[in-house]
Amino acid sequence: MTTGRKQTVTLLKKKMQRRLLTDTRKNLHRKFLSEHIGQVSYTSFCRLRPFWVVTPSSSDRDTCLCNKHENLQFMANALQSQGLLSSRNIEEMSEATMCDPKAKVCAYGECSECLLTCHPMLTIPGEENIRFSQWMTEKITKDEKVSTITVKREITTTQHDLNTDFQERLLHFKRHVFNINWQFNAYRELRRSLKHNESLLHIDFSENYSCKYSQEIQSVHFGGSHQQASLHTGVLYTAGGQAPHTFCSISPSRRHDPVAIWAQLDPILKVVRERHPQVSILHFFSNGPATQYRQKGNFFYLSTDKYGFKEIRWNFFEASHGKGAPDGVGGVLKRSADRIVAHGGDIPDAQSLYDKLKSLDTSVELFFVPERDIESKTQIKAIVPISLTPGQMKYRDISCLCKREEGVLDCPCFNLQEVTLADVPVSSDESPASGKAPDNPRRPAMIEVKHIGEWCVVNYDNEAYPGFIMDAEGHSVKVKCTHRNGINKFHWPSPREDICWYYDWHILCLIPEPQALNKRSVQIEASAWKYVEEQLQK
Repeated sequence: MTTGRKQTVTLLKKKMQRRLLTDTRKNLHRKFLSEHIGQVSYTSFCRLRPFWVVTPSSSDRDTCLCNKHENLQFMANALQSQGLLSSRNIEEMSEATMCDPKAKVCAYGECSECLLTCHPMLTIPGEENIRFSQWMTEKITKDEKVSTITVKREITTTQHDLNTDFQERLLHFKRHVFNINWQFNAYRELRRSLKHNESLLHIDFSENYSCKYSQEIQSVHFGGSHQQASLHTGVLYTAGGQAPHTFCSISPSRRHDPVAIWAQLDPILKVVRERHPQVSILHFFSNGPATQYRQKGNFFYLSTDKYGFKEIRWNFFEASHGKGAPDGVGGVLKRSADRIVAHGGDIPDAQSLYDKLKSLDTSVELFFVPERDIESKTQIKAIVPISLTPGQMKYRDISCLCKREEGVLDCPCFNLQEVTLADVPVSSDESPASGKAPDNPRRPAMIEVKHIGEWCVVNYDNEAYPGFIMDAEGHSVKVKCTHRNGINKFHWPSPREDICWYYDWHILCLIPEPQALNKRSVQIEASAWKYVEEQLQK
């Protein structure tokens, strides 16, 4: 490469970096305006940048990003590079397809005016090939064990097919963005208006801390001798202008399921009862992983509370957007622990981590939860409820505080529904915390990314549509379906494939891969088909 070409390439790279930095600043400016009252120009926003906000270096990288945002942004970037889109701002594009971006009916696709609205393209997409990146889940087999991993792949498709997929994902993205903004606004409003008998707990699991020695021999450093400690962090907010109370429970157990959650919540809930006896209503805010907080076992423990609170409400931030103060608590403790190690201290296990941090002058209240305390909860045969209606709970799509000032917390807004968990068994081998679904052994409690590639049956308008799972995000599942052409006889539709997003509860069951009858048709295994027929006749 000649010197002139090298200089040109260098200038282009610098220009691209400046452009990306400008786009990042503009996105931050838009988010700032959406979360704060008043107007601040982009120029003033950059000029008033605090000194601790520094320009990222090449060693920095973003982690814990949102899968929906990233994959849709990759698509928008590819379409814009082909001259099909005038902008790469996916949130602005989603707002442009709605009558009212602040209305739930528009964001959830329940508005007849904007239900089928698509974002316009500058030109008609053609059949030219286009490449873009996507985060995908893949199943790998190692030592006869199948596991699921997430990888970033380059995909080649046509402009027409990419536009079709982009418009479909943009339809779901509207709901995603609406939930993000709504839940954070509800969180801020609740914190601002807490009453004397209310308390708010914002909790989250921090990434496990890898214990270490200040000096390690080679077999320790390169071997598997390092232990891990679970950190369950949180912030307690109460009324009356009191300062937030930060806390963290440390445990050698690596379990993050409902059993571990309530074992780690036990000490802080006792603190709330002792120090704030006037509190009778407890509000939880957390992120919503299906294996931790948003899980049947957690709801069971929640609905059979034994701590003496009159009412407990659990609010979930939108998936991949639950970062907040608890993450800061975990960061402070981990940096403090690393500082201890850097100055010659040893932290070989969870007990040492607790003892070392306890000796520091920190405002974070620490609790140690032995592994036996967590395991003992799995042996509980029954939980004695003190609520008036044990095993019953109400839920809605998004949080609502419209009648809270009147003392009403169960207003009928946003599709309020009631569910009874009284029939859920709580024996040690079939507890709701185990994640099993004894009432429906043919499908898990929730369809997740680990089920991608498996076959299922979709119940749509009381008709069976077998197909395989292509994607899963929250309560939505993407399935490529076959169509029926006889009794237990199905074929792939042609020329257009039947690929659609369904709600989780549309998945009737998981099935083995159907067997081929001929070149076009397949058949479901007999016992599975009998189960499907029985369910459809109910």
